[in-house]
Amino acid sequence: MSGLDKIIGHIRSEAETEVKAVADAAKAEAETLKADMEAKTKAECDRIAKKSETEVQNILERGESSAALRKKQILLQKKQELINEIIAQAREKLLGLDDAAYFDVLKQLFAKNMLGRDGEIAFNEKDLARLPQNFVSELSKLAGEKGGSIALAKTAAPIDGGFVLNYGGIEENCSFQALIDDSIEVLQDQVQKVLFA
Repeated sequence: MSGLDKIIGHIRSEAETEVKAVADAAKAEAETLKADMEAKTKAECDRIAKKSETEVQNILERGESSAALRKKQILLQKKQELINEIIAQAREKLLGLDDAAYFDVLKQLFAKNMLGRDGEIAFNEKDLARLPQNFVSELSKLAGEKGGSIALAKTAAPIDGGFVLNYGGIEENCSFQALIDDSIEVLQDQVQKVLFA
């Protein structure tokens, strides 16, 4: 099991606990809303006792429907907030990895996104300061297997983590934030399946 799998497992465990707490809180709020609506409905029924039973039933049904709709809206909102929080936590976990694990992730990311051309790779200031010895030559070796090469850019990239590849004017932004932004809908769907399936 890789470090990333462990992180995802840990995040999944935390998320399941938080989802249960959010669902319980939303259910309690929906029950309170339902109780309020039922109380209002009963008071209305007492006040208009001479009206037909059908009208009373309609009022009660509208109250229950409103409470059910509110419950669904609250749950949906909380789910979306939780999904976005999980994605943000995953990004922070990636940025907080120890150097060995972090640069291993970058190497895998490079292997997945490199082109078989000559190019440059740019890291942020923090990563440049802690770049492992021979890391760029290892990346260049990977690039060479596809018929290209990679050199370290002369300037740092203004990114949170990850890197930016430049192939003669063609730029591939592989920063963590850019990758998340590019696939946010897929990530949200995957997190939702894990948490709420």
